[in-house]
Amino acid sequence: MRSLFIDRTIVRAFNENLYTEDGKLDIWSKSNYHVFQKVTDHATTALLHYQLPQMPDVVVRSFMTWLRSFIKLFQTPCQRCGKYLQDGLPPTWRDFRTLEAFHDSCRQ
Repeated sequence: MRSLFIDRTIVRAFNENLYTEDGKLDIWSKSNYHVFQKVTDHATTALLHYQLPQMPDVVVRSFMTWLRSFIKLFQTPCQRCGKYLQDGLPPTWRDFRTLEAFHDSCRQ
């Protein structure tokens, strides 16, 4: 675990194609869905937040716990406004400490 480093995370829907047109595994393309593009952006921010080079096991555990908080992405209302959708999107932001769900505009 000492040399483990999460460099990048891409979140996609389970039904999105994982292969390019020529049949090669495509692990770098962003999601076709705006909601998962937002979650990917927030995951990048979370990776920066959880950086702790001297304790990579804590980084992985913390990041995976944060990522797991999206398990009910479409069933969790925003903690500030109480709505499930705002501008057609569910609350895609998760607080790093409490893991509470917020819409982008509600988190400030």
